[in-house]
This record gives sequence, structure tokens and C-alpha cells, in this order.
Amino acid sequence: MSKEAFTLRLFFLLLVHGAFADQAARVLEFSRSRMEMRDDQYTTEHTSQRANHQLYMSSQDGLKEADKVSELPGQPGRAGFDQYAGYVTVNATSGKALFYYFAEATDDPSTKPLVLWLNGGPGCSSLGDGAMLEIGPFFVNSDNRTLSINRYAWNNVANMLFLESPAGVGFSYSNTTSDYDNTGDTSTAADAYTFLTNWLERFPEYKGRDFFITGESYGGHYIPQLANAILSNNNITNVTIINLKGVAIGNAYLDDSTNTRATIDYYWTHALISKETHLAVQRNCSFNGTYMAQCRNALAEADNEKGVIDPYNIYAPLCWNASNPQQLHGSVIKIVVTDFIIFPELLFPSHQMVLQAINVDPCSRYYVESYLNRPEVQRTLHANTTGLKQPWSGCSNIITPENWKDAPVSMLPSIQGLISSGVSTWLYSGDIDAVCPVTSTLYSLDILELPINSSWRPWYSDDNEVAGYVVGYKGLVFATVRESGHMVPTYQPQRALTLFSSVANTAARNKANKPLEFDQLKIPSKYGSEKQDDLREKDRVRAMPGQMEEAEFNQYAGYVTVDAKAGRALFYYFVEAPHDPLKKPLVLWLNGGPGCSSFGAGAMLELGPFSVRSDNKTLYKKQHAWNTVANMLFVDVPAGVGYSYSNTTSDYYNIGDKKTTDDAYIFLINWMKKFPEYQDHDFFITGESYAGHYIPELANLIVSNNRAINSTNIKLKGVAIGNADLHDNVTLRASFDYYWRHAMISDRVYRAIQTSCGFNETYTNDCQNAMNLANKEKGNVDDYNIYAPQCHDASNPSPSGSSDSVAFGDPCANHYVSSYLNNPEVQRALHANTTGLNYPWMDCSGLIFDNWKDSPETMLPSIKTLISSGTRIWLYSGDMDAVCSVTSTQYALDILGLPVETSWRPWRIDNEVAGYVVGYRGLVFATVRGAGHMVPYYQPRRALALLSSFLEGKLPPE
Repeated sequence: MSKEAFTLRLFFLLLVHGAFADQAARVLEFSRSRMEMRDDQYTTEHTSQRANHQLYMSSQDGLKEADKVSELPGQPGRAGFDQYAGYVTVNATSGKALFYYFAEATDDPSTKPLVLWLNGGPGCSSLGDGAMLEIGPFFVNSDNRTLSINRYAWNNVANMLFLESPAGVGFSYSNTTSDYDNTGDTSTAADAYTFLTNWLERFPEYKGRDFFITGESYGGHYIPQLANAILSNNNITNVTIINLKGVAIGNAYLDDSTNTRATIDYYWTHALISKETHLAVQRNCSFNGTYMAQCRNALAEADNEKGVIDPYNIYAPLCWNASNPQQLHGSVIKIVVTDFIIFPELLFPSHQMVLQAINVDPCSRYYVESYLNRPEVQRTLHANTTGLKQPWSGCSNIITPENWKDAPVSMLPSIQGLISSGVSTWLYSGDIDAVCPVTSTLYSLDILELPINSSWRPWYSDDNEVAGYVVGYKGLVFATVRESGHMVPTYQPQRALTLFSSVANTAARNKANKPLEFDQLKIPSKYGSEKQDDLREKDRVRAMPGQMEEAEFNQYAGYVTVDAKAGRALFYYFVEAPHDPLKKPLVLWLNGGPGCSSFGAGAMLELGPFSVRSDNKTLYKKQHAWNTVANMLFVDVPAGVGYSYSNTTSDYYNIGDKKTTDDAYIFLINWMKKFPEYQDHDFFITGESYAGHYIPELANLIVSNNRAINSTNIKLKGVAIGNADLHDNVTLRASFDYYWRHAMISDRVYRAIQTSCGFNETYTNDCQNAMNLANKEKGNVDDYNIYAPQCHDASNPSPSGSSDSVAFGDPCANHYVSSYLNNPEVQRALHANTTGLNYPWMDCSGLIFDNWKDSPETMLPSIKTLISSGTRIWLYSGDMDAVCSVTSTQYALDILGLPVETSWRPWRIDNEVAGYVVGYRGLVFATVRGAGHMVPYYQPRRALALLSSFLEGKLPPE
């Protein structure tokens, strides 16, 4: 391998690991110090040093009791388990000692297995990350002094041992400075083995106990190497010195070139970089040791496009101010790689996020560092007994890149060795990590070519949510953990504990499941206006029932007749802007379905001023309501949806795109007679989903009628459609591509779909069977947000469901809205259901959906027509939606073939990457990071910022 290739390979690998400023600087040193070495040297050194290592053993008498920790400073009460901490000498001559922390199981520790946890780096602390941030019994609070209990600590099911390795990491040390200058994979494995044999002498009751090794990241090196050392020494002595039963590695770094390629592929499949840049990388980078200038430039552009995000969790917020954890502001630093590349990286990015109402502080590692540097904490832990010169840090400042002497290019031969030994081997991946992504592990599994024993399927956590996916190979199990980043137990503690319990019990969870059926959405009038009375004041809503405070804006609700003869009337809800409404534009919102309520979903769930609390009676005010920047009009269309109705029953059985468009246009003409002050206002149409049909059709009708009468009846300025359904076959194909790209279905089933399904209106039995298998494999996941929880009991909601500040809100919120809108008092206040409908209010009408008569297969010709009219057009996609996925919109844009005018780049709010944007000639496409199908519901702050940019006609801010 060339010097240049080796430099770039290591640099790009550790670039994404370089989350901390010291790690980022270490990347440069690491690549420069190792680039003179050849790959074959690593394997040779690794093998020979392990074989020649002399095992050091010393007396451990009396040391166990000396290591006992009675109570940690700030500990919340007496622990229900024993905990120990201290040093084990691994080399008396050099004075090398490794620090450990041990928490016995909470119940019956004598019957539970012994589990070693190893963090990666190389050079990062298993005490600081593993025990204090991820799976240990306590977390450090933001005061840096007190602790809180980790409900999902792994010592609930096992005896947990955390080792800071090698010497120079955390509290571990050597009295011989040269040890720090000669460390690497081989010496780390040898010292860890020496540690274990001595530790078992100190804790003899654990000799012969079932033993497992777990960890993550560069633990993909440490763990297989230590496991193979244990097996080798057991064979040499013909005695089971350590009763190794299994290993489990999370988001493992296993193979250099595979990991680098997978990272770029992951960026693209998760809409972090443009198609053009991904293609440039594919064209110019072979990932086989030759990295030309074009490759380096393409990699640089990929990193520039993805922007400043936490690569360890692509949806996580960042910690910018640890002294004020709620303040996510700050600056970024740039790491400049001399001669060929510049990559922006962040200063101490978060390894935490708030998902599923798990409040993890993004600044928590600061609290850990402060806590572990307190003298009373170190005394209690029997740590730093020699007075180390350097403070404790999460990742070592003295195990530097030039000191790391050996690291195999690939650990796959070691994994194969473990498999052949019969040791239970598990790999698992949090699926929103871009550093060692799920894609990388899948590529590694492709290389291993193991036979499949148990097909890909979903696995479930104890809350009946799809927790991830699992596939059983001969000798190896691979599982994903849904909605988790690099440090799986931090982001998904309950799911991590469930998975770990399966590993420790050496049997996968085998729960019956009921897969979703994939609904293949193939949906196969005369204008006039009646004279309207001035009903505006009659439509004024003085206050909504349960409204806890007086509104700062005017709100109206009622009916507008669109066909007097048929008795057809559409229900609307209108909220003016609280400040200077006559200076603000008028924005119409349309939900899709077809047959779903713009009032119920759009106004009450997503972007209106109020939402319903879990008591079904009271409302709370939404901080990021869209009427803060515009006058918002919501209409339930067509008749039969929500409160909208017809007195002619046949209207419900003869509905489709054409009649819906006609009625929506008549509604607007008549509504503006009721509100004449808005006739000359700039007018925009927004919406989502099947509104990918409604909006272009209505917009083109407005443009056409304005031209026909040579007058601007409606002053249409632009349209914006979120997660749009634009092309039936493309949308369907993209859903399966999205499943596969997000590790929800297996390679086997995905290949079957590619082989059997042309997505061209002909769907054979083989295709249908393959799609059914895909839906069985992905399990009971909410396709509208693949990481969102589901509502299992609306009568017993989570306490977090009363504020739009929670990442995914309350999954039962639509039930509260339905109950509220069926309250007669609410209907009277809204001037709704005045005719006494013979059916309850529903968020989506099955009658309308089942009787939909006309629907173009593709809306792309309508989009082209709208572009040619000069109307502003924005498409945006929440990137967690699998129904009308970001992939689908990108495929539609490929078909349109529009020239790019502004290259793909990130857009930001409060220094966070909020998504990505690209400007085409006549159209803007933006993604919203961390959002599902209903973007304003999942990411209200980002949705409001995007709307503001759209209304101003400016790309969202950099």
C-alpha cells in the first residue's frame, strides 16, 4: 500500500472519530506516524508478539476487600449491589497497572455471568464512557457532583467489569514512560489478558463463571484479539483458565477500506450529501489502496456537504456550552490537513440526544470529566494513587497516534477465528451512526459470506416497539438497534439492555410478530360561486374550549359552500398572524390521504397554534406555530373529510383529484369574498403527502384561470410540498430502497424485489411475495417515522406528550385530537357539524379513500408546468419517513432532470445542521434532519425556519 493511500485511509477513518479537539489533532499524527509501515507488518507483529508475551502473575491476597467502594460521592442512597475499583499490576518491572471498576449484579450475583466492557478509540476510557455514560449503575448530574441511577444499567442482569486499557488511558498508568511510546493492538491484548488472569485471582469466586466480552467501536479490534488470546492460552494449557462464552461488539470498526466506503455510502443513503458528490466518490475512489487527487477532492466535498453534525448520531444535537447545558450555541473549529484536504469538525460534539422522551444531556461527558477529576472521587475509587501528571480525560492525551504501533487492516480473519472456535459472536449496530455505520457491518458480513440460519426479522423491546432487526448466520448473529447512534446504550438504553440480555442468555429473543401489510397506493364540476352573506363575524372563534390563555390573534372557523345545489360545503379554520396580519402573506395548508383532515392533522397536530393535551379537553400553545410568520388557512377537502360534507350522498362515491381541485378553487374564491382584505395578499399553498397531487393541481388551476380572465383572482406566489407523493411507482420503489438503506430488510429480500419488481404497473406474484417478505422483515414499525414510538394505550399516555419540545411528541396525540373534535362543546365553538352529520369526526375518511376515482400516476408533468409558469416551488422531505421518502423525492428530481444552480449544502439553526438544501432551476429541494412524514410535528423549530425561508424566497440559512 502506498504512503499516500495509507495516510488517507487512516485519516478518513479517524476523521469521523475525531469528535474531540484532541482526537482530531491526533488523527494527523496517527496517519503520519503509521504511513511508512506496510499492512503486512501489522499482522506479523500482532501474531509474534502475542505468542512471545510472558504472563505476569502476582499475589492478590487481601486486595479485593481493599478495593471495595462503600459509596461513591454524590451517590443517591445505598447501592443494592457491591462495587469495587482499583488497580491490577500487569507488569511489575515497568510498573504498569490497569484501572478497573466492577459492579456486581443487583440480584443473585453468584448466578449471573461476568461481563467485561471495553471502549475503543483507541485510547478512550471504559470507565468514563462505558460505566459513567452508557451502561454503568450511575450517571453524573449536571452539577458535576451528584449521581443519578441508571434504570437500564447492565448490572441488572450481569456482573459488569470495566477496564481502562491500555496503560495511559484514564487512571491506568505505567512508571516506564517508554510503555506509552510502544503501545498498539498487540500489547493492549496481552495486557488485558494479564489483567484478567490476575483479577480472577483477586476475585476467585468468578473463576469458571460464564464470561463475555462486550464493547464498541475500536473494540472491534480489542475484543476479537483478546478473545482469541483467551482461546489460544486455554488451548496451550489445556485448561479453561477463562470460561469465554461469547463476544458482542457494537458499531464495530472491523475493516479499514470497508468502513471508509460505507461511511460515504451512508451519507448518501441518509440524504447527507448530494447524488453528484456520491457519484464522484464512486467514480474516483477505488478503496483498494490507490487514492488519486480526484478521490481526495470528492471526499472533501462530501464532508463539506454534510456540514457540522455529530457523525456518531446524525440526528443528535451538539453541546456548545457545558456550563449552561440548555444553551446549544457556540463556535466550530477547523482541522486543516496539510497538502490535500480540509475538513470542518466540531468542538466536543454530543454523543447524546433526546429521542423517545429519554432526556440525555448532550453535555454529559463534561460532567463525567469534572466528576472523575475531583480528589474525593479518586480517593473513593482508589484511583490516581501515584499522583499522575495528567488529569483524567475521556480519551488519552498521552497515548498518541505516533505511539500506536500496530493495528491490522482488517479484523475479519480474527472474527472468522472466533466463529470457528464456537464462541457465540454477536455484532450489533445503532442505525444512525455514520462513523462505524450499520452499512459498514453489512459490507463486512458480505465479505465473510456466512450461511444464513435465521432470516432477517424485526426484534421487539419490552414496550412492544420494533427495537431493530436481527439475522442469524452460521456462527454469528447480527442485530441493529433502531434509532440509536454509535454508543447504543446511551441512545437506546432499554433496547440495549434487552439485546444484551439475549447475548448473555446466548439465545436471541424469539417473539411472535404481526407484520404490517404494505398498502400499495395505486389510486387509479362546473365552476361557479354563490352570493355569500357577510358571515365573517359569525365565524369568529372567541376561544377554543380548554384554551388556557387568551389568544393574541384572531381565529375563525366555519363553512364555505362550493355547490349550493348539491349542498356541498367545506369546513375551514383560519388563524391570523398575531402581529401585523395585514402585512403577512396568506398561506393555505392541505393534508393528503387522500381523505385526511387538514384541520385535525395540520392545525391540531402539526403547525396550528394549539394542540390537545392527553386529558382530551385542554389545549396547550405551540411555540413554533406557523401563524407566527403568516396568516394560516386550513381547509378539509374534499367533502366527506373531517367536518366537510355534502347533502348529496353520491358525492362521496364520485370523488377524485379533479373534483377536489375544482372544489378547492371555488372555496378560495368564495372565502376571499368573506375575507376581502386578503384578496391582494401574496398567497402560498403548502401541505404534505398526497397533497403532492392536490397542490400542483390547484396551483396550475389558479394560474390557468388567472390567465383566462387576464386578471389575478388569486395572487399565487409559491407552493411548498413536504414528503410529496409525486409518482406512484417511484414512491413504491423508493420505499423498499429506503428500507434496505436503513437496515430494515435483508439483502436477500431486497435483491428479490430488485429482480422481481419492475415498478412499471406490472406486479407479478414473485414481486408481491418479495414485497410481503420485506414487510414481514421490517416488522411493526411506524413507516411515517421509522424511529418513532407507537401508541399502545391512548388512555394511559406518556407524561411527555404535552409539549412540542419533545422530539417525537406523544404517539397517541391523534387520539386526543379525535376525542376533542368529537366534543359537542368544541363543535359549537368551531361552528362545525351544524347539519348533524351521521358519522363522527375522523382524522381520515375511509369512505373517501375507498371511492377515489381519478388520480394521475405521476404529478411530474404538473410540476414541470408549474415551473414554466415561474411559480416558486419548494419540495422538502423529513428524512425519517419511509412512505413518501426522501429517496422518492430524489428519484423524482432525477426524472425531472433540472439543472443545479446552487450545490447541495447543509442548512442550520442555532449552529445545528437542520437539513440539506439544493437549488435547481425553478425548484428548491430541502431535507429536514430528524423529521418524519409530518415534518412540523417531528421538527417544529426546523419546519418554521424552513417556512420562513420559503416565504422570503431565500435558501435556508447556512
